[in-house]
Amino acid sequence: MKRVSLPAAAGIVLALLASSASPAQEAGGAPPRTVADYPAPTSFPRANEAAVAQHLSAARKIAGADLFADMAHRCIMSPVYPVRVRGIQFDGKITPTKVFDQLYSVGQNAVSAYVLKTSAGLILFDTLDNADEAKALLVPNMEAMGLDPRQLKYIVITHGHGDHYGGADWLQRTYGARVIASANDWDMMEKGSANGPFKDLVAPRRDMVMADGGTLTLGDTSIRFYVTPGHTPGTLSAIFPVTDHGQRHIVGFNGGTGGGRDEVGLRASIPAFKRWGELTRAAGVDVLIANHPLHAGTIEKEELLRHAMPGDPNPFVVGAETYQRYVRIQAECARVQLARMGLSE
Repeated sequence: MKRVSLPAAAGIVLALLASSASPAQEAGGAPPRTVADYPAPTSFPRANEAAVAQHLSAARKIAGADLFADMAHRCIMSPVYPVRVRGIQFDGKITPTKVFDQLYSVGQNAVSAYVLKTSAGLILFDTLDNADEAKALLVPNMEAMGLDPRQLKYIVITHGHGDHYGGADWLQRTYGARVIASANDWDMMEKGSANGPFKDLVAPRRDMVMADGGTLTLGDTSIRFYVTPGHTPGTLSAIFPVTDHGQRHIVGFNGGTGGGRDEVGLRASIPAFKRWGELTRAAGVDVLIANHPLHAGTIEKEELLRHAMPGDPNPFVVGAETYQRYVRIQAECARVQLARMGLSE
């Protein structure tokens, strides 16, 4: 039997005493936590569990291994474990990154913003949460990439939630850029800023209304827009070309990968994603970006891109078939959520 020295034995006793301390003692006298103190998964008391399982299985098969994280976020984590999502999707700085020869990521950790550089000026997609973030994060990120904010010609608002249009009024007034949104989401921004959930924000002055199928051309670049309802009634999605070291690719930027938030939004999103799949297939879309970094592994891809070795592929180029699978996952996850609500398509 191995003998233990007196100092060692004393240490063991002290350790045992410490390990047996009450939770209140460990917390410095605070009362012990109860079950109610811990955030719980979202409850769906009306869920059709058989239908949930059916659609989750379908989404999992579509995702395979390469899109599993995207499926898990949209089908499981975001609706069922929102506290965990908020813990990851916090407001924080990112390292601005040149994603393609003409496309730059200049947003923040919680919400994306992209600048598309053309021969006649800059086009900005989304403007972060508010004027302060536009001043303190977005503009410095642009300048770090060698982009002059005075060259902003257009600002595209992908949808009418405050975290996407919050900085638009300040940018519009400061740089004279024209602001583009769909008719429905112009209404949403104005109502939301007046007396709705974004009443602390100032909506940009109503400017350009982009119709479904409309085109914006600036210099050598044309963007085709489509209204893809679901996340909001007038979510605006875009298809446009870029190059990667001179190699041409086509970006599909869906403005509503956050999914529907209620029955109306979920029902609208399913045919909208089906149509988006058809449009992007016809256009040859092979590049996936999203307006929240968490929706498409953006932060991780940008880190890889900034440290790419010669010959490493651009991680945002997923290929045409993978892009189509991503879109199908979004629709299937809407069906999962309807089933959780006891509803069907």
